[in-house]
Amino acid sequence: MNVLIGSHYFYPHVGGIESVVASHASRLTSRGHDITVISSDIGADSYFSQREGYDVQRFKSWNPLEKIGAPYPIPSPSHVQKRIPNIINKIEPDLVHLHGLNYLTTTAVLQSVPDSIPVLLHQHTPFVDYFLPFKLIEFVNDQTIGRWNLHQAEQVLCVSGNIEDYVQYLRKSVETTVLMNGVDLNYYHPKKEDKSSVFNFDIDTPVFFMLSRMSKKKGVDVLLEAANILEQRGVGVKIIIAGSGPMSDDVGRMAEKTGNLEIFGRLTDQKLSHCYASADAFIFPSKTGEAFPTLTMMESYASGTPVIASDLVDEPIGVKESNTILIPPNDPEELADAMIKLANDKPLLNRMSKNARKSAEHHFSIESKVDQLEKLYKRTINS
Repeated sequence: MNVLIGSHYFYPHVGGIESVVASHASRLTSRGHDITVISSDIGADSYFSQREGYDVQRFKSWNPLEKIGAPYPIPSPSHVQKRIPNIINKIEPDLVHLHGLNYLTTTAVLQSVPDSIPVLLHQHTPFVDYFLPFKLIEFVNDQTIGRWNLHQAEQVLCVSGNIEDYVQYLRKSVETTVLMNGVDLNYYHPKKEDKSSVFNFDIDTPVFFMLSRMSKKKGVDVLLEAANILEQRGVGVKIIIAGSGPMSDDVGRMAEKTGNLEIFGRLTDQKLSHCYASADAFIFPSKTGEAFPTLTMMESYASGTPVIASDLVDEPIGVKESNTILIPPNDPEELADAMIKLANDKPLLNRMSKNARKSAEHHFSIESKVDQLEKLYKRTINS
């Protein structure tokens, strides 16, 4: 099977769509399929590279809204007309699997896909409730670009139920399937190490870890307020935040101001797995527009690490009181209180850690998800 997989971004170690694409591509390649990933050149050094047996082809794009945390790359018109069609004609895929109905990069690829090639569209987010005027831009974008992209697909894969609801709102007649993200349970697993070797401070210090794009949408401003509350209360914890984004400078200033916040920037895969497993809990304070549970939450569960997360979805799969403390979005006081609760109750933390791993084993195995994806590919090609 020859498959072209599309992603608006594709660079390592930041989670999200690109991590899902990389995980699918490497596993499908290992199962004997010919996989090519097509993506914008944002965050990359060249237009062509190879990874774990599959090719990565890129086209030139710009992202003028990067500073406000809106990941909407705009493809180069010349590459839309020439490079993208050339890539597709050279590959001659049996199926095209594109990630993200919201993006012009998806549109750019779809315009070059012959009618004879079936298309699967994979959606990772519901409506993202940006602040005005970007909320309006998001709405208009989904109603125009999003709807057009949806109408080109034979089927839409949705990573959670709330996203399926949103897709069906945009196009009632489309066939949808919920295909949750998954994680490598052998790679992410409970392997608690001495915190002094992973985080460079005392082993008895409670550690809370966050991997995220540094933006207000992801609740980084809420985390900074919570860190300040903990500092004022004299609570002896450490908060590690890894990632980059438009709020990086704000995070840096807060880290200099308080003694409880440290910045790790981008992490290697190995370092990330050690951070997940060695932290006492993972923090996910996002405000809107998320698949739930997120891939980072799943990786935390697999690592035996409980989660403190914004309560964004009714009855999310695999997220329970036994492995997660859910808090209202945009509430730094509740976030601080949740961290204090886990920092002061070691037996509770141990119970939640065991339950986190059990939840990952039951719900989030990547191999089972790729099994489902492979069956969907075969069914779509043969239909």
